[in-house]
This record gives sequence, C-alpha cells and structure tokens, in this order.
Amino acid sequence: MSVYRLRGDVRLEHAATGEWSAVDALLSRRIRLGEVDARVVKALAQGGSIAALARKTELQVEELTSRLAGLARLYLVQGKRAQARLTLQVERDAFARQCHHPAADETLQWPLGKHPPQHACVGTGTCCGATFLGPLTPADQRRVAGLRFGSRVRKHPGHADHTVRLGPGGDIAATELFETIEVNSVTHVGMARGHDGRCQAQGDDRLCDVHREHGSAAKPMACRLFPLRLHRSPRGVHVSLLLACDGYDKARDAAEPWPGRDDEVRTLLAEGAAPVKAALPFEWTAGLPVPQGAWWSLSDEFFALEPDAADAKGWLAAVMERAQAAIDQRARELAEGPELVLPTRLGELVTALRSPNELYDQADLQAYIAQLSERSAALQQRGERSDARRLDDLARGLRAQLAGRTVRPVALDPLAARHLHDIVANDLPIQVALGHLDAGLGQLVRRLLLAEALACDLADRAGRTTVTPADTTRALHVAYRSDPDLQALARLGALGG
Repeated sequence: MSVYRLRGDVRLEHAATGEWSAVDALLSRRIRLGEVDARVVKALAQGGSIAALARKTELQVEELTSRLAGLARLYLVQGKRAQARLTLQVERDAFARQCHHPAADETLQWPLGKHPPQHACVGTGTCCGATFLGPLTPADQRRVAGLRFGSRVRKHPGHADHTVRLGPGGDIAATELFETIEVNSVTHVGMARGHDGRCQAQGDDRLCDVHREHGSAAKPMACRLFPLRLHRSPRGVHVSLLLACDGYDKARDAAEPWPGRDDEVRTLLAEGAAPVKAALPFEWTAGLPVPQGAWWSLSDEFFALEPDAADAKGWLAAVMERAQAAIDQRARELAEGPELVLPTRLGELVTALRSPNELYDQADLQAYIAQLSERSAALQQRGERSDARRLDDLARGLRAQLAGRTVRPVALDPLAARHLHDIVANDLPIQVALGHLDAGLGQLVRRLLLAEALACDLADRAGRTTVTPADTTRALHVAYRSDPDLQALARLGALGG
C-alpha cells in the first residue's frame, strides 16, 4: 500500500484573504491553491494512503487521485519524481549561466535530417505582409525613423499614382511608420501597414524600399531574420525555419548549404537577434523531467527513424510511438505509487494521422470554422485582403480535414512531398525542446494534417489531380501563419490537449 506525502521542504501558507499557497523555496515559486487542492495538500502534510487521504479530504477516490496526480506533476508530492526535478535544477542553473554569454559566440546547430529544409530569399515579399511586422527593437525604430526612402512611383490607396516619400521630410510622418499591438499587457511596435495590408516600405514590385535604397543592414531585425528561427539550448543556438514564405517552392532549391550561412547568423545574433531559450529541465510530458543526456539521445533516435523517401506522416508516427515508449518507461521509473498515472495521447494522435477527421470534435470544429469566416469578412471590410485570404484558406483546410481528406485521392509531386516532410524535419528539434515533448508532437500533428488537407483542397480548386509544390507552399504559409489558431484548436475535442 503506497503512502503519499507532501515534500518536506514545501511550506503551506494561509493569507489573511483566505487564500492558500504552497511555497517551494528550492524551485523558487509560490503556487496558489484552490480550496479543494489546499485541503488535499494539508492532508498530504500528514501523509497517508489513498483511502486515508480520501477520508481526511472527504473526496471520492477518483477525484482525489486526479488531484494528487496534478500535484505530483507540480513536484509537490514526495518521491522519485520530485527528487529528479530537484536534481535537474543544477542543469537549469548551468544553462541560465550559459545564457549570460553572447549568443553569437555559441556553437551553431544546423537543421538535421537526410534532406534538411533550406531557404534563400527569392523576393516574394511575404515578410512584408504578415499580420504584424515586428516586433521592432528600439534601435530599429530609431534607425528607420531617421531614413528617407520610398523614391519610386507606387500605387497606395489614398496616394494615387505619385511619388510617396517616407521618413523625415516625406509625405508620411515618421510617427506613422509604426503600429503597435498589445500581447499579455506588453506593447510591441511593428512597421505600419497600409490599407492594403502591405508594409509602408514595400513597393508595387513587392520589394523593400529600405533594402533597395539603404541596404539589408538598414532593415529592422525582424525583417532581416525572416524566415530564420533561432532557439538556444545547452548545445548552442539551433537554426530552423518558419516555413511561411510564399516562394518556398523556389526558395528551397535556391538555398546554399546551411553551414555557408554561419557569418550571416552570427551577425544577426551579434546585432540583437534574440534566440528563444529552451525550457529546462526538459519534460517528456508535464511533470516528467528528464536529464539532458537522455533527451539528446532520444532526439538522435528520432532522426535515425527518418525514412529514405519523403514520408512525413510515416516518420511522425514512428517518432510518436518511440516517444510513447520513452514516456511510459520514465513514468514507471518515477511513479510515486500505482494510483498516480500520467496519461498521454500520443497513441491516439498516431491514429489521427491516418484519420484526420478524428483529431477534433466535429461540432466544435464546425463552430470554429464559422468564426474564421466571420473574422475573414471583417478583415475584408478593412481592406486586409491578405489576412482574410489566409483565414479563408485555413477554414477550407479544416473543412477538408473534417472530411477526412488525405493525399491518397490525388498524386503528390515529389517536391511537394518533400515540403510536407520538411515540417517534421524542421520542427522536430525546436517544437519539442520549447515545451513538453508530447505537446510539441501534438502541435506537429495538427500542423502537418492542416498543410496536407489544404494542399489537396488547393489542387482540387485548380482542377488538378496532382498536388504541386505551389500548393504545399501556400499550405505551409497558412499553417505557420495560423499558429495562434492551431493553439486554440488544440483545446477542441478529445485529442485537443
């Protein structure tokens, strides 16, 4: 019979407001507790079996075990799991010290795989028409506001066919060069977009006037960085791509080998590009910490599973099956007792790869698709046609997914297959290192199924029986630009979380 106890170094506090908190000095945190969880934690301070704790808390065994499992995932329950998390605090602290060193001096980790995704700018102007063109650093704002640019005749709503000059002395004041958004009570500054949704600095040829007239180094950091993504781990700075470029079908073949971009990436880092920091210690699911060595070993195994042919779904299914085995083994190693389990949905997600319509609750998804149509109509009224088109495409892709559409009814061009394969090759290292392994793999499933369904829909609309690289390129653009929507969709249905 297992006895469950609160970690001895966790202190329970009761505020004058009536609020209870668990104070965890070793992990530098204070966890606010609801009334029922506070009751469970107080009982845990005395310890007891499931039956004894159920009597003390006056809870049904099923609810009690569910709440105990939640507290265990927070490392509040005494046992091997909590001890493993405390031990790994050493790795976390070492990584924090490492991050004090300049990122530009770190080892660069290039995309892995047999045919890693690549990119070179082919001048499509995708980066000039995003939902938000930023965030801009203070240095970006000072530099751009001090420039005079836009010397070409262009067609902007409200400006007719005449020369438009931006910046000091131009027709548009420097203060009108920027726009702001607020996210989580933080204000971010970006390049202003005109009524047509394009950056004020973009010409009718879709190219950037700042770049044309003052060189690449004059552009904001966010513009220079696109579509590169940088994240930092104890191994160095990892480079990957945001596969949202409208010219990806051409850009992939135009790229030089990744190591040839060493100087470019180091320059961006030295001038202020901020890589996202990996979350340490790594967790294979919430409350299941693993040492770095075990994580890197498993990551290497994932890439050893990559098939010779471009088979995105087959590879991802094999990865999730291996991940599930690793999670199960680690959960057994760290279990506080037989009653506390950590369920994951990776097996069900593998099934969803074969039956996309099972990924979401159908009624909820239909309601979300209706919301997308409403948002698209509102954007159309404001003249933001690019964003409206993306939402329309997102809705069509989700409808195709709801219908269970896959690539089987149509042929798949080899490069188009490679594009879908690139989602896994490109996102596997970064997606799983920035959060929980199972959550990251779930996000990969949603992204891949959306891209595949939309690519099929695009081919259907064009009257073609083959999905082309242009179809998958557009589908990638929608899938990656729609990350907030995919995060919202993650909460829909039985497989949402």
